[in-house]
Amino acid sequence: MKVLLLKKWRYLLVIPLFFSTVAVAIAQGFTVQGKVTDDKGEGLPGVTVLVKGTANGTATNAMGEYTLNAPNGTGTLVFSFIGFKSQEVPINNRTAVNVTLTTDAKALEEVVVIGYGTVKKSDLTGSVTSVRGEDLTAIPVTSGLEVLQGKVPGLDLTRSSGQAGAGVDLRVRGTRSIGAGNGPLVLVDGIRYDGPLDVNPNDIASMEILKDATATAIYGSLGANGVILITTKSGSSGKAKVSFNSYYGVQSANGYADIMSGPEWVELRRESRRTVGEWSSPADDDKIFNPTQLENFRNGIYTNWADQILGTGSQQNYQIGITGGADKLSYYLSTEYFDEKGLLRNDQMKRYSGRLNVGYNVSEKLKVSTNLMYTYRDRDLRRDPLNQANKMSPLGRPYDSEGNFTTFPVGDASTLNPLVDEQSGAFENNELNKRFFGNLSVDYTPIQGLVLTSRFGVDQFNNRNGLYAGTNTIETGANGQSLARADLTNFSRLTWENFANYTKTLSENHELSAMIGTSIWSETTEAFSAQGRNLLSSTFLFHNLGASQSAYQLGSDLREQSLASFFGRLNYKLLNKYLFTFVMRADGASVLANGNKWDYFPSASVGWLLKEENFLRDVNAISDLKLRLSYGLSGNSSVNPYQTLGSLGKSTYAFDQGSTETPAFGFYPATLATPALGWETTATTNVGLDFGLFNNRVVGTLDVYQQDTRDLLLPRALPTSTGFERVIYNVGETRNRGVELQLGTVNVDQPNGFRWSSDFSFARNKEEVRALADGVDRDLTLGEYGLFVGHPIRVFYDYEKIGIWQLGEEEAAAKNQQQPGDIKVKDQNNDGIITPEDRVVIGNANPDWTLGVTNRLGYKGLELSFMVNARIGNTIISEAAGSYKIDALENGPMVDYWTPENPTNAYPRPNAGTSRASTRYYTTLQYVDGSFVKVRDITLAYNFPQGIADKLRLSNLRVYATAKNYFILMSNIAPYDPERGGALSFPMTRQMVFGLNVSF
Repeated sequence: MKVLLLKKWRYLLVIPLFFSTVAVAIAQGFTVQGKVTDDKGEGLPGVTVLVKGTANGTATNAMGEYTLNAPNGTGTLVFSFIGFKSQEVPINNRTAVNVTLTTDAKALEEVVVIGYGTVKKSDLTGSVTSVRGEDLTAIPVTSGLEVLQGKVPGLDLTRSSGQAGAGVDLRVRGTRSIGAGNGPLVLVDGIRYDGPLDVNPNDIASMEILKDATATAIYGSLGANGVILITTKSGSSGKAKVSFNSYYGVQSANGYADIMSGPEWVELRRESRRTVGEWSSPADDDKIFNPTQLENFRNGIYTNWADQILGTGSQQNYQIGITGGADKLSYYLSTEYFDEKGLLRNDQMKRYSGRLNVGYNVSEKLKVSTNLMYTYRDRDLRRDPLNQANKMSPLGRPYDSEGNFTTFPVGDASTLNPLVDEQSGAFENNELNKRFFGNLSVDYTPIQGLVLTSRFGVDQFNNRNGLYAGTNTIETGANGQSLARADLTNFSRLTWENFANYTKTLSENHELSAMIGTSIWSETTEAFSAQGRNLLSSTFLFHNLGASQSAYQLGSDLREQSLASFFGRLNYKLLNKYLFTFVMRADGASVLANGNKWDYFPSASVGWLLKEENFLRDVNAISDLKLRLSYGLSGNSSVNPYQTLGSLGKSTYAFDQGSTETPAFGFYPATLATPALGWETTATTNVGLDFGLFNNRVVGTLDVYQQDTRDLLLPRALPTSTGFERVIYNVGETRNRGVELQLGTVNVDQPNGFRWSSDFSFARNKEEVRALADGVDRDLTLGEYGLFVGHPIRVFYDYEKIGIWQLGEEEAAAKNQQQPGDIKVKDQNNDGIITPEDRVVIGNANPDWTLGVTNRLGYKGLELSFMVNARIGNTIISEAAGSYKIDALENGPMVDYWTPENPTNAYPRPNAGTSRASTRYYTTLQYVDGSFVKVRDITLAYNFPQGIADKLRLSNLRVYATAKNYFILMSNIAPYDPERGGALSFPMTRQMVFGLNVSF
């Protein structure tokens, strides 16, 4: 190791020697010095100072000062710095030239964070979408990722549920892998961040979404499914500035399936009995209802159990941020409190977080910085009571006439009141999570243009989940034994990265930048669990498992894995219009088998700044025009750490010992080793066009891509003689093809008057399985419904319902042993009978296309914004449609069912002689179109005039009101919100939020 380091430094020492030689050669020219400041008079470090027309230049130090040897005193100095307008200043034989640079809002927006560096958007050759500024703080969100919803083409993001503290589900450019992971890599300040994003949204300065191979290849296997880079706010030198942000909102269910009322369920039950001859008139009611139900029915006592459970929730958030610093020190400090109460009682989450970002310039060449975050989450979870509520007979009461809780409200000792978990001491499911996340970076600039960085990151969290359920709870069932369980998980990931960035302007026509580095991370997950039943006392809930009398269960687990990497990137700009980028990364993953641990992921891209060509330079209507082309490889090794190794399972064996048999423990081969397991590899081709029209009043990006993933990690069938059914191999292929369009327009911009701007994003992705193991075109044992060549990964495979058999079709129905009122499905092969061969792919879980449109209007201090979001073409499994109780033993959603008097084609005839499970083709009822168009949010805000703010000794004062998820403009299953994906538990919420932003 020492030898390698000496060799490395030997070559680095040559560089300053070379520059010192050059310095001696030009020292006999004209020496000029000075200071570069911002509009507040503070020195700007890192400003490039160049003698125009030459490669001779320098950079300002930490104080903004510079010294430069010019060929003579008649030249011109060019001052440039990212985020500021460049200036050209003649020397005019002066030995001191001081300059003040002004900020350039457009330039600030054009700086894009990429892997291990930044780049001007004009020099970018990859597919990257940036979100920053008002888009990050315009609306209140639980997680910073929610800001991206509908704003980034190619990013499909939905909230997982309406439960308090629920996360988001996201995919970048579809699903590629079947057996490995598909979620994008999320990095916060350069360090990998897994799990719920608990970063305070107000702490985020910018987010970049990297999509094509050139952009993601620098992260190798980690970036196979796209990358989201989150950069938090940094400090600024000068007087401390304080900001306070808060909001409070109320939330309610945003559309829920209509459950049958009491009279509707009575009619369903009567009809189901009429079908089998057990009911003909109300005189037969006492034959089909128990005494409790009959009494409540005759007295008009009905209960909508879902209404009893679903209430009104709330959200509140309070955040304080402080930024400031001195000459060499800058800091950003924040703290946050977030409290969410869900729609169900005892469904809540509290989050406390703190952040400290500090930067310190030790010298002109050495800078040390750290970004630290601590988060504490306290979450109470509910066991879903809505499933019980939706099937509960409405002929019951949650409380008796004296107000006492009724455990069995419908006269059935096996049917629990769905409110049972809300009773004191009955149920608790609490989750505590403590997380420390941060990094320490050292940047050293030995010579101009060269920055050496060493960064150490740590992510450590401890999670405790404790569950207690009493004897009559939804978890344990009616009269079940009480249950207590505790799960502890300790996770730690350490990351160490070392990389060097070098930038050199060779001349006005040649610019070069290069980056090379190494990375290594290792993680450890340690878990413990304990469980017991029939507790002697419920006083201590899950804190006294020793009080359990039976069913002891103990478990523990330890998993370790690591990844080592080498990477590099080379950017070259020729004639200020031709761009070239080359990236290479080598990854070694411990989870893969020996001989396959390492793989290499190269990429290359080119860009052509067409606007700089003579034939477009004078076309005023075109402000910017750039063509991009990229191709590259990425890998995926997201498998269990020990999946390549065989494992043993524990079993008991009996030995004959005379009159008694004593079982003995032993082990057997549980899984087969897969020593050849290697990488999944994705090849991505991307063609893009960036454009600006009419002085950039219209800007946009168009991307067309194709991703081919090979060597999928899939189970492969084995001969029965092996004793194993399947083993994981690298087999199979998938393909994703798509187009993405993003537009931004400035429609009206009157000085001190009316303003109107719009953003538009559109994405279409076609996903396809190209090959499976052993050359088969389908495998019904994989996935939820099977995998099929030529179709997307997650599809629904079943019979195709075409209606209900009607009166007059008795003869045709009888051929399939059916009768009028039964479900009719399509005979796909027209052989006259329905067999499993008539099943087809009838839907795809992924949308055909997504759309987001945001409009922002303003007049003086008044602002109005709204965003419309659409997901079109996806199929969902509707629990409401699929839980119609044909036998009417339980309640369910209100549906249009068939009777001789109501010959509908929607749902089959109620029939007490069968059950849902035994009804032929019943599953065909549950597939529905999940498309929707909704108004995602509407925000009305007012920025108080500066004069009023000054009187209050504030620098800014803003108040706002936001309506989130309030309006569904189009849905085929109204009033249900299709974004929930068909589930009836924890419905999506609509929120009315009122907020305040103050800075001083």
